[in-house]
Amino acid sequence: MAKLTARSPRANLLLGAAFALLLLAGSGLAWLLALQGVRSPLKVVLITPVASDASGLESAENRALAAMIQDHLECHGRFAVSSLTELPRDLEPFLGQSKILLVLLEASRKGDDLDLSYRHARGSQLVRGQPVPWLSHRAEAQPPAQAFEAFLKTFPRPVQSARLDLIPKSAEIFWDLVRSGAWRLQNQHLEEAMKLAERATRREPACASAWILLGNLRYRALLNSPAASRQEQANTETILQRGLELVPDHPRGTFLLSLLKADSGNQQEALDLLLGARQRQPHNPTLLTGITYAARGAGLLPMARRAMDLRDELTFPAVQPQAVDITCLYTGEIPRFEASLQDQPGHLRSTSGVLPFYRGYLALTRGDHALAQREFRSAAALANGYPNIMRLSDIYGLILEGRKDEAWKKLREYDQERIGMREPDGEFTIRLAEAYALMGDRASAMEMAGRAFARGFGCMTWYERSPMLEPLRGLPKWKALMQHIQERQRLMEERFPIGLLEDN
Repeated sequence: MAKLTARSPRANLLLGAAFALLLLAGSGLAWLLALQGVRSPLKVVLITPVASDASGLESAENRALAAMIQDHLECHGRFAVSSLTELPRDLEPFLGQSKILLVLLEASRKGDDLDLSYRHARGSQLVRGQPVPWLSHRAEAQPPAQAFEAFLKTFPRPVQSARLDLIPKSAEIFWDLVRSGAWRLQNQHLEEAMKLAERATRREPACASAWILLGNLRYRALLNSPAASRQEQANTETILQRGLELVPDHPRGTFLLSLLKADSGNQQEALDLLLGARQRQPHNPTLLTGITYAARGAGLLPMARRAMDLRDELTFPAVQPQAVDITCLYTGEIPRFEASLQDQPGHLRSTSGVLPFYRGYLALTRGDHALAQREFRSAAALANGYPNIMRLSDIYGLILEGRKDEAWKKLREYDQERIGMREPDGEFTIRLAEAYALMGDRASAMEMAGRAFARGFGCMTWYERSPMLEPLRGLPKWKALMQHIQERQRLMEERFPIGLLEDN
């Protein structure tokens, strides 16, 4: 038998050290690769074109269906999803990027079954000046729950297999949700939409999507009715919380709940909710939009701007803005604010009146009263606009036409409707203060500015910069108000340092 060769202790030590270094290097490489994957999430561009006659779907139903698909991709895949209503003509932002996946939805309804066919292409496959090299995925028409399950199993990128109750088991209830989601943007059908969603929560109480859609519809109803009671707001919060109990950190549900909290002046709760969800969904654009909104209202403009930048790194604002970036109006970045006001066919912002209202508002701050008047008139005439936006646009339009007595009467009536009921959006309330100031009613403007602060709008910068509020700045009450705003903003800055956004 061959004689074993004994190694010295020194040799054993060196060999062990070498092995440890190799193990450490391998672990470090794995960690770096994992980190790279975390830092570079898959960006899914979900494109929902106008529905064809053969699809068995109306275009609004097709968009409601796309919202469900987006929720699935975000909750199961943790992807950064951007939703578009058409394939952009300019594909330059997507060229050569392996972490971009274009998904063109080609869904159809066959009786009560659902066909979730689609085409897809990677950004790295795109070539400038050439057609998109689509790969087609043809699906079978199946009951909706099975169709969504098959969609996730065959999706070009891996998704989590954990079961999440996002789709009703019943095909009838599923199509009720699609219909109610389509009606969400149509004021004349809002009551019917809420009834369908309420029935869905009764029939399938374990379906998170039913609760979150009902909360979404109730939130739209609250925006439509300034006289809605605090109890109605509390009920809407409870509905959304029920959905989040079923699917924690659901981005859309979290975003909606944060809007309710921010609108009632509780930006701290809104930011706590959003930042907590973002720890588990670090690449979700919707959560970052929510952080932008809550931080802006709290006067945390550096945090709001950083959240916008992080969101825009995950989306494609040059193709389609993700929000109306009012933050940039407050910071003085007017070109960026103006770029976010372009019309977006098929999107809520193009039906709500928000875009023409803020185009008019921007023109007003620039002193272009003719353009402002045209935009306000356009917003006031929209069939499915937010009633509060339409009424305020009408009031601003009357002021600019020189019909100040009529405008004052309408504004006073609207103001009285809001007193003593639900505490509405402080940022919207400052717009009422600005309207009073434009009419020369400094006392009412001062009272409304104080009410805007009490309702949560604490952005010191805009109180100081708004050209419409200039007549108030010499008043003793104004100086006292500025002191209160500054004190609250300082407390919020201590509670929410901008570094909280960098921890992910």
